[in-house]
Amino acid sequence: MLLAIDSGNTNIVFGLYDGLSKMGQWRLKNDPERPADEMIVFLNQWVEMVGCDVSDIEDVIISSVVPDTLFNLKHMVNSHFVSPPIVVGEEGFDLGVSVKIDNPETIGADRLVNTYGGFRLYGGPLIIIDFGTATTFDIIDHEGSYVGGVIAPGVHLSLQALYEAAAKLPPTAFARTTKVIGTNTTTAMQAGTYWGYVGMIEGLSSRICKEYSGSKITTVATGGLSSVFAQDLPLIEHVNESLTLDSLALIYRQTFSS
Repeated sequence: MLLAIDSGNTNIVFGLYDGLSKMGQWRLKNDPERPADEMIVFLNQWVEMVGCDVSDIEDVIISSVVPDTLFNLKHMVNSHFVSPPIVVGEEGFDLGVSVKIDNPETIGADRLVNTYGGFRLYGGPLIIIDFGTATTFDIIDHEGSYVGGVIAPGVHLSLQALYEAAAKLPPTAFARTTKVIGTNTTTAMQAGTYWGYVGMIEGLSSRICKEYSGSKITTVATGGLSSVFAQDLPLIEHVNESLTLDSLALIYRQTFSS
């Protein structure tokens, strides 16, 4: 079995795979102060919930954008597993993905992983919209090369910024509203955030298509809010909330599995 780990800015997501079949997926708040021994306790409990044991895990593959958390994850794997982890982006690890931006070394491991998996699962040209801590748009060409992207604040960050910057605005949870016009402060903030992002995604996607090719590009949405937004965005053709994890499993099976 394979353990795939996607360490993002907000959460660490663990996925247990038997081949390309996902046995389970679990989420843990990303805290760089969390020690390796604490993470393995959570992992043991989760794996047991699906009728497996940590000893069944043969390999671990990691994508991380948080260096301090990566250190602890590697320590966890080296301390409790037989094989050292496979880490995307480390020296000697080449996905074979061409990165056609000004400074290729600056691209995040998660975006590189999504490029690899997204192209193999959906073809190209492709736009991958990731609803994470940031809302990102990644553009992949017809050959599977990463050609650029867009980074905007994430939905939850925007709501938090409103609360912190305006004295009379309350802390507000994200929610889809049925109407654009809110009838109280909370629904007005929720409508502005949700429908504002719908409009932003429509506008940016349209501009990306015109700027890149002048024609429509296949669009995939990923991240925890992808299925929520997809219901109001017909331009999204595929929803894969765990694209990064699934892509890590694909990378392992196509590159490291005998």
